[in-house]
Amino acid sequence: MMAIVRVPGSIFAFIVMALPLVASDRVLVDMSSNAAFETSKAAGSKLSLVTNETGPALRAVLGTTHQWPGVSFLFERGIDASTHGQLTFQMKNSGESSLRVRCRIDSRPKGSDESASLTRLHDVSLEPGKSKEVRIPLIPHIEYEGISPKDFFGMRGIPFFSKESMHLENITQILFFVVQDHEPHAFEVGTIRLVGKPSTPSSKPIPEKVFPFIDEFGQFKHRDWPGKTHSLEELVESVETETRTLAATSPPDSWDRFGGWKDGPQLEATGWFRTAKHDGRWTLVDPDGRLFFSLGIDGVDFEPGTILDERHHWFENVPPDNAANSEFYFPWKPDLERSYFYNKSVRAFSFHRYNVMRKYGADWKNRFAEVCTKRLPAWGINTLGNWTSPHIYAMGKLPYVAYVRPKSKTVQGSSGHWGKFKDVFDSSFETSIHNQLQGQALAGTVNDPMCIGYFVDNELSFGDETAMSVASLTSPADQNAKRELVSDLKEKYGVITALNKAWNTNHASWGALLDHEDAPDGKGARSDLVAFNTKFVRTYFSTVRRVVKEIAPNHLYLGCRYGSSAPIIPMVMQANAEFADVVSFNVYSRFLSDKLARLEKAGDKPYIIGEFHFGALDRGMFDTGLVQVADQKERAEAFRQFVTDCVKHPNIAGCHWFQFCDSPTTARPWDHENYQIGFTDTCDTPYAELIEASRKVGESLYQEPSD
Repeated sequence: MMAIVRVPGSIFAFIVMALPLVASDRVLVDMSSNAAFETSKAAGSKLSLVTNETGPALRAVLGTTHQWPGVSFLFERGIDASTHGQLTFQMKNSGESSLRVRCRIDSRPKGSDESASLTRLHDVSLEPGKSKEVRIPLIPHIEYEGISPKDFFGMRGIPFFSKESMHLENITQILFFVVQDHEPHAFEVGTIRLVGKPSTPSSKPIPEKVFPFIDEFGQFKHRDWPGKTHSLEELVESVETETRTLAATSPPDSWDRFGGWKDGPQLEATGWFRTAKHDGRWTLVDPDGRLFFSLGIDGVDFEPGTILDERHHWFENVPPDNAANSEFYFPWKPDLERSYFYNKSVRAFSFHRYNVMRKYGADWKNRFAEVCTKRLPAWGINTLGNWTSPHIYAMGKLPYVAYVRPKSKTVQGSSGHWGKFKDVFDSSFETSIHNQLQGQALAGTVNDPMCIGYFVDNELSFGDETAMSVASLTSPADQNAKRELVSDLKEKYGVITALNKAWNTNHASWGALLDHEDAPDGKGARSDLVAFNTKFVRTYFSTVRRVVKEIAPNHLYLGCRYGSSAPIIPMVMQANAEFADVVSFNVYSRFLSDKLARLEKAGDKPYIIGEFHFGALDRGMFDTGLVQVADQKERAEAFRQFVTDCVKHPNIAGCHWFQFCDSPTTARPWDHENYQIGFTDTCDTPYAELIEASRKVGESLYQEPSD
């Protein structure tokens, strides 16, 4: 039972709930009985009951074709979990490689349809043979008078409502699954129980007037925290304080002028960054011939702003959208279909840029750039990471990486998290890479010794070992990739009847195959699809390498920043390792060890972590980002541990934090991210705990390899 109580004379409301009586532990699924099969449903897996060192369990041996193999437990009448505080079970990785199992709990109000469902996700990472007890807090969904989650659209995290909350009175399903990586896996889940006392709902005050909830600095209005900016005077005064600190702080003594190991081994000085294998370890080598571990921060630049359209009532004291403020307003038309504002022409405002202008005054852009180049060495950071402003890296103060994003014709039948895949057989692909490297933004990098090299693309969706072939076949007849595939098939089979026999199809002619836009459904096509997929992938990587080396022969091709959860396809990884100088991965996990098996699929190559981060909810933001920690103290410790583990690994030559500044509180324009993931907040205030940790790591950067 719930009530909303307003206190006389107060602007706040408080949630009061009558908690149900505490029950004893309750078994939801008993793995010691065949009854476990009555509620379970396999998805791309084989199920059996076993007994391991933790007790009875259900084993799921996962196949390599289903997109999300695992097992689900369905509760047709629903489970009332409101009497308990945690869902618990034992989990074991009974496979031979590292594993991340996702537990998904579905809930919805009694009598409602799927549209009212709430989903809770919890990840469990385990090394082979390891077990752990998993306890998932059961957080009740609370409804407030006059507002609902739907009022806060276009954001991943929202105020007042926990994304981990559930309709505990009606749990409808519990699923255990993994994201397909085409590797054999197996896990065992023990008896599922409800335990503990129900959690006490939050009694945080709810303002009577919720809107506007963003203040003039772009911060959450209805909460205070250490480091929050309360006035323009505070914002301006912070400049003098930081200026004194930076003036008194030098780069770590162990660094040379590039941030390499000043007193370490002396290798050949080529005048450019390169890779080398020294004493059994892969490393970068700086232009002076010193070992160099690239510790970087991505996106050293202004944040991109947040969309105002349909949300003007969220913000207080936003300056007018006129010529005087034209440097803070931007047009957007998001092209990601998952965006609330997809294909809408909207306006965005950058609180970060506006705050920086008010903070530094005249010549604010140059002053900000100068401060950034002083901050990073003082913080123990030696590299400007991906998406850094060309204005900042062109100052020549720090080593940097540059980014190339080919803008070419795409394969119309393809899909992916960031959009369709490039058509590597269309001339626009090669031309685009060539033009970008010689364009205004990157032309100065080609002969710059401070440039380590180029990332080309980011988190591409290669799919599985036939995905690009199927995407090509399901594209229109004028798709160059499709024409290339049909040409290969014609060369192999000669006549269409031979193809029809092999594929069990009935195309009237090769032209009819070109016009056909359905994927083949028979096994007979698979070997041909795999062969062309291999050709497609190799063409992608070989083309990028050839163009990069043609235009910038002294710089490194740093790979495509493989997505943290993207399937590891052997043909892709082999081509990546063959043609890239460094294989790059984005890694989102609390511990590096959770993802090491993925990285090591690249074999004996140098690796760079292109992105990692940790976030918390104790500084006024609504979402933690992709890896949640409890607070800023744990955030700093997570950074220290992750970087230290990278430095110790014999193949990892660098790791770059994503990103310099927090996301806008109300989300960036294209994909709703509003993460607490910055080294600084939207007022350009550094996070002290993280800065202290990074400084200490930077000081010991070249002590770790000798341990």
